[in-house]
Amino acid sequence: MTPVLILTRPAPQAEAFAATISARWAGAVRIILSPLLQIVPLPVTADLAGVTGVIFTSAHGVSAAASANLPSGLTAWCVGEKTAQLAADAGFDAIAGPGDATRLADRIISRRPQGPLVHLHGHHTRGGICDRLNSAGILCRDVIVYDQISQALTDEAFEALNGTDPVILPLFSPRTATILGEQSPFSAPVHLIVISTAVQNAAAAIAVKSLSVAAAPDADAMVVATLKRLSAVAAGNI
Repeated sequence: MTPVLILTRPAPQAEAFAATISARWAGAVRIILSPLLQIVPLPVTADLAGVTGVIFTSAHGVSAAASANLPSGLTAWCVGEKTAQLAADAGFDAIAGPGDATRLADRIISRRPQGPLVHLHGHHTRGGICDRLNSAGILCRDVIVYDQISQALTDEAFEALNGTDPVILPLFSPRTATILGEQSPFSAPVHLIVISTAVQNAAAAIAVKSLSVAAAPDADAMVVATLKRLSAVAAGNI
């Protein structure tokens, strides 16, 4: 049987992940893009004059910063390497974090930057970065710059999840895992790959044949975990 890889990230990220897998996997695989979140930019009306740094926990925050009238060359604390690269490309003095919001907050606290900082993020967020920074005496404010609208699985993805071929499902966020769980149960053998234990917990409603947690909370580790699971499934070892 040909394994099915279903990608539920927002379209640009899903397409990039699919391209990476296709370039590194020589075997048969059917890739289905079925974004469970639609990213909708929101107008930035907050007065951000005087901020000394910005916090990005997603690529979408970087994109939204273009309309926020932030000073050129501002320090940007970024959740991981890829977000930092996007921020640098956008003209920020980017500092790459360790890959998740909790450890990013810890890093900022350890560096004790002079505030005020601003966290540009989506309507649905986790980690409470600004609360933690404020509690540590570093002035920070939250500004919502985009919304994440839940989407139903595509017909193709839903049929695959209720078919007989094995389905490999990488999940990158607790919200995506929750949205997917609300559309279960599924009858196909599902091999779940999650970026963190927080996503694993959010995916508890999904019945799976196997589950693996990426070695690090970033896209590169998710690629490695997905390729490993594809290899095992294709060889009939799981």
